[in-house]
Amino acid sequence: MANGRDLTGDVAVVTGGGSARGIGAATGRLLAQRGCRVVLSDVNAETLETTVASLRGEGLDVTGIVADVSDLSSVRSLADRVFAEYGHVDIAFLNAGIGYPGTYFDDDVDAWHQAYGVNFFGVLHGIKAFVPRMVAQGTPGDVLGTTSGSGTIGVMYQTPAYSSSKAAVLTLIEGLYATLRDQKSSIRVHAVFPPLTRTNLSGDPSIMPMVQQGLQSNGVAAVLAEPEEVAITVVEALQSGNFWAHHDHEADERLSNGRFKVDIDWQDEIVRKRATAIITRAAPDPYLWGLA
Repeated sequence: MANGRDLTGDVAVVTGGGSARGIGAATGRLLAQRGCRVVLSDVNAETLETTVASLRGEGLDVTGIVADVSDLSSVRSLADRVFAEYGHVDIAFLNAGIGYPGTYFDDDVDAWHQAYGVNFFGVLHGIKAFVPRMVAQGTPGDVLGTTSGSGTIGVMYQTPAYSSSKAAVLTLIEGLYATLRDQKSSIRVHAVFPPLTRTNLSGDPSIMPMVQQGLQSNGVAAVLAEPEEVAITVVEALQSGNFWAHHDHEADERLSNGRFKVDIDWQDEIVRKRATAIITRAAPDPYLWGLA
């Protein structure tokens, strides 16, 4: 693991941290184990309380604050409480997400509003509530936003609300990177790309192996990751400074004995196919994917 960033004593805020089997909680645990003071946030007070109690039972410095990331005022209140309690924030991991797929041809737009409210506006609200104050601190820090290959590694076309909201997150994070670069800020920006992960994004972690099988049956080289594996990728990006918190062959060999090789190769090929289609003005068929 890269060791360029000492996390000891840092204050880290993680949204979407309430689920015990989520990427947020797993990352919060690992950050606390690395010496951070961690604030987990979630809209579900009950699961958040349970997760925080479990982590504190491990002797980790973790607290919980309920917030609804789809509501800017709620996220501003979260930021106010964290800055009041700790005086500063070093890491803002804007991770909250929901897997609402959305549909094209009926009149239901509620799923679209909910998907964008959490997945996209949750990140935007976090940026607005935390980043200006982190910049004003004048100290190095990190902002991370969770996107998804569903909208960025080609297009998972069967989940249009989810996929398009995650594509928008990547554009948002890339733009934030450029904006802070132009300001010569010491705040670093990272895009988090989880592979297919055994979380409750689809309602229950036990569903994810069936999702994996459905993808594999349609030619997608899906490898199911555990939240703890994604957490390692996140922390490695923090320590190395890499914009892309996205597993690659070097890290896969070092950490997972090459378990994700076929997934990485497939993703790289889909990215090439999309770029080729754009350059040659070809139809998008080669980079569209979904469940069988």
